[in-house]
Amino acid sequence: MEWNTKSNVARREVLKWAGMALAGAMSGVSIPLKVQAQAKTKPLGTARNAIFIQMTGAMSQMDCWDFKETKWTPKDLDAQKVWGDLYLSKTLFGRLSASKYMDRLSFVRSMRARELVHFNGQYHCQTGRALNVAVGKEIPAFGSVIAAELNSQRRPADTFPTYVSVNLRQDRVGPIGSGFFPVTYTGMDLDPGVVFDVFGGGNDGSSEKDLDRRWTTLQRMAEVSPRSRALGDKANDYRTFYDYAYRILNDPRWPKVFDITDQDKQRYGTNIVGQNFLLARNVLKADAGTRFVYISETDNFGWDYHSSIYDKTRPTNLYVSADRFDRAFPALLEDLATTPGHTPGKSMLDETLVVASSEFGRTTYVNNAAGRDHYDQVFTSALVGGGVKGKKILGATDEVAGKCIDTGWQAEQQPVVDNLVTTVYRKKVENTPSGRPYEYVQLAPIGSSEIINPNPLEDLFV
Repeated sequence: MEWNTKSNVARREVLKWAGMALAGAMSGVSIPLKVQAQAKTKPLGTARNAIFIQMTGAMSQMDCWDFKETKWTPKDLDAQKVWGDLYLSKTLFGRLSASKYMDRLSFVRSMRARELVHFNGQYHCQTGRALNVAVGKEIPAFGSVIAAELNSQRRPADTFPTYVSVNLRQDRVGPIGSGFFPVTYTGMDLDPGVVFDVFGGGNDGSSEKDLDRRWTTLQRMAEVSPRSRALGDKANDYRTFYDYAYRILNDPRWPKVFDITDQDKQRYGTNIVGQNFLLARNVLKADAGTRFVYISETDNFGWDYHSSIYDKTRPTNLYVSADRFDRAFPALLEDLATTPGHTPGKSMLDETLVVASSEFGRTTYVNNAAGRDHYDQVFTSALVGGGVKGKKILGATDEVAGKCIDTGWQAEQQPVVDNLVTTVYRKKVENTPSGRPYEYVQLAPIGSSEIINPNPLEDLFV
């Protein structure tokens, strides 16, 4: 999808999007939540912000971040040593390999997935836990938990949500609400298919005047409406959310989020991946309250090549997906690294933990359709910034990147997405609507005999 040029959606439509997100999050929960430490371990506390990049569709680890040459490897991938045991394809990741910030990245090659279906896997990435339909309505998004944790740190001038997602409406799960947390912790999802035209340049001020008029009318109607009074807490929740949206739209920092230069487009790319990464950069740089950005990196299919994975005659293939990422990701790292942080002497990259992870891996063999299928035994995640030391590789795989031969950390169990979550926080909520304690890191998933190792990936930070 190329950069959008025109849209008939009005700026006030953001209120409708907010309402849709709110409706998905509403569960009638008004009880005070009892939050306590889940165990003696503490969050590492090395980052002020975080960006989680969901590598939608699951990249093939043996072609990308755990390069292993097999009989199916195309000859033109041209793997070259970057540092240590890291070899990257110059064809797929030439810009990233040459980036001056490459030394700041670290990789976890021993990751294991707990799902083999995209919906379940993407849900797990977004919530930090396995899907359980019995309590699905009360499960909050990963970002909503962070928003709740950081709520006490919000400043009077903060108008943007603590949690903002990008492009989640395009993946299989869509945006997940705040669950049993108050609706104020629901994230705002920015759909790059519309937001640049809706909120970007060319506004003559008429939309803001129209918004003011409609907002005043809405407030007056709410004051005299008996239905609003009858709805009680739900009406108050909606009123709070709409007030939140109104404040965002009237913040002069908001339209700057969508102010993209031609140079930006050249550096990041004019495709959906470039748009997603630019939105993440601008939202954090605005310093208007957002601390966590979750990106669904590309469209529904992304890196999902069950057929023709290396076929350059097709409109999408591994080369296309890698080129999009290889343009946008190094540009994002450069911009974060050259933007001053909150602490004197530190950059935004110093203060922002960036995680890029698939939902699972891909098979070591190429199937009859010339593609690679879903694989749960091993895949690779990347981390950079926010206290990550860089030039570290946790774990090792066999000669085809299909079996973990070294977990790379203090446990015999392979790390899972849950351990990425543990690296950020570790608490639990006692009095949820279902009556079950909600552990931010689910040590013993319901319906599973597996016990999750609760430890964070501390070795990347020391």
